[in-house]
Amino acid sequence: MINHLFKLGVLVTTGRFLKPRFKGLLCVLAMWLLLWFLHSEYVSYVELSGDTGYVLYVTLAKIVLYALSIGIYVLLVEKRLWPKPVKVPPPSPAKSSQPTVGRPSKDPLKTTDDGFDFLRKKKTLGTDEECQ
Repeated sequence: MINHLFKLGVLVTTGRFLKPRFKGLLCVLAMWLLLWFLHSEYVSYVELSGDTGYVLYVTLAKIVLYALSIGIYVLLVEKRLWPKPVKVPPPSPAKSSQPTVGRPSKDPLKTTDDGFDFLRKKKTLGTDEECQ
């Protein structure tokens, strides 16, 4: 029972993955089959004629076209499926944390008495000897 559910889950996941990519992958597959067919025809022609002057260039062209088809697929199909960057607006400055221009800031320590105002009002603080 679990095995059947697992297979169904894999099938559904694969289908959801391939649905937006199906046409692009089909085009890449067709391009690769065409390149494979043309290259094998050229290689059989070279075997019959014995003219091996362009075998290296044709093989390099085949490899470049394989890579180019992958690049075109990524640009046309996969790039469209990438997540779009979300533009986050810059945070607005909090009204209470920054003072407005031209007005004195209101310091919460000055408005409330926390028990240490007698120390703040002194011109200089004493040493430990004076406290004893």
